[in-house]
Amino acid sequence: MADIILKTEDVMIKFGGLTAVSGFSIEVERGSITSLIGPNGAGKTTCFNIITGFYKPTSGRVIFKGEDITSLEPHIVCRTGIARTFQNIRLFTGGTVLQNVMTGCWVRQKSPWWSAPLQLPFFRREERQIREKSMGLLEAVGLDKLAQEIATGLPYGAQRRLEIARALATEPELLLLDEPAAGMNPQESRELMDFIRHIRDNFKVTILMIEHDMKVVMGVSEWIRVLDYGQLIAEGTPADIRANSKVIEAYLGKEAAGKAEAR
Repeated sequence: MADIILKTEDVMIKFGGLTAVSGFSIEVERGSITSLIGPNGAGKTTCFNIITGFYKPTSGRVIFKGEDITSLEPHIVCRTGIARTFQNIRLFTGGTVLQNVMTGCWVRQKSPWWSAPLQLPFFRREERQIREKSMGLLEAVGLDKLAQEIATGLPYGAQRRLEIARALATEPELLLLDEPAAGMNPQESRELMDFIRHIRDNFKVTILMIEHDMKVVMGVSEWIRVLDYGQLIAEGTPADIRANSKVIEAYLGKEAAGKAEAR
């Protein structure tokens, strides 16, 4: 029997009179690399925002590790074990590479806030542990030699890896990646596929990914789900999705889908 880490049940969200997502029901198996794809405006990032607590659905539920997290705030969702990156990179401007990762560690910090200005021994001890953990994460993503550089001065691909390292600092069991290959050249995209597998295998996390680069999607995904106009229209292995006429129609139109069926 499959070990399901994330489940959504008939999720719907409306913004005013517009239904952005409807009937969104998925199950994500623990340890898998799953992609959520679809044309621009299909509702993919909206689904991520619902899962991570940024949006509250109009109806439906989000179940993580068997618990209903639908009504939880984003920082509480993070503490339960879900972390994410964003379509537009959101690093802390002016902060160093190391400081950005250390920020992710603070969600697990045990020292009370008032111990920081007092510089109490247990706070200083935990701060050293956080620094060591952060350096280990930077080494894992190949950025340890850039620890003292300003984060926003890094090359684009390195900023993406840094954002993932900061997400990993929260100790997630489920990692949501929103278009990790955006802005990357073909070589960087190929390296990204190996990097995603490395993250899954070495950090023992489940990965749910939104991506438009079909070479990345087909190259790294074990299961793919397809959204169009806020509804799931297909799911399956990369081979299943590549041959699915509904998917071809969503991306290329009815004429292309008809040609695909005729072959």
